[in-house]
Amino acid sequence: MATITKSYNPIKGRILRVIILNECGVPVTGTAGGVIVQTGFTQVGSSAQYETGDEHIVKTADAALCINEKDPDILKRFEITLDQCSVDPGIVANTVSPARLLTASEPPTGTGFALAEGAATTHFSLEVWQRVAGAGACTASGLPLYVYNVWPHLTNGKIGDYEIANAPSTLQITAESKPVSTLWTAGNPWLGAGAVTIVPDHWFQNLTSVAPPDAVTGINDYAAP
Repeated sequence: MATITKSYNPIKGRILRVIILNECGVPVTGTAGGVIVQTGFTQVGSSAQYETGDEHIVKTADAALCINEKDPDILKRFEITLDQCSVDPGIVANTVSPARLLTASEPPTGTGFALAEGAATTHFSLEVWQRVAGAGACTASGLPLYVYNVWPHLTNGKIGDYEIANAPSTLQITAESKPVSTLWTAGNPWLGAGAVTIVPDHWFQNLTSVAPPDAVTGINDYAAP
């Protein structure tokens, strides 16, 4: 059966959302969890990490190739890089470990972060919505379209280099992807029906007319869809 596909032109980054997960990749709901939605980032980079396939080379006594085969490369994970021009201490405290939020007695209560030595054990998901460029930017009924990206299970969050100079400072966070939990995709309105997890997916990208959430100040309780 033929499948009709729709091409699209992703452009820019509109908004991102971070959801705190447990070690199994399941969103933590209520006051024990947290969700952060913000626009203060300059880029999100995704770099595919592959295990190079083994080569099997056997030569004849005259140095000619008798066997010349190479196993396929294997996708292991994605390395994600998030650069923030507007530093959100809630994102740092919930994606990098051991990190903690510095708080004040009056609003805003989350004023900064502190980092200690230790293992990177946090788990979180990262969603990024992009605009669509060109003639295909809207549906036939006039609704704007979005390109939805999600890395539904990230861990090993680390702080990148931070530079203080005669220039704006940006804060970088890196992380590595793990396979998605089927409990993460349940009820997600930005994913199509094909998001039912059969293989260990690490990254989803989907064209959708469902608008992204609005940016909200601070860390808020997460309620599952």
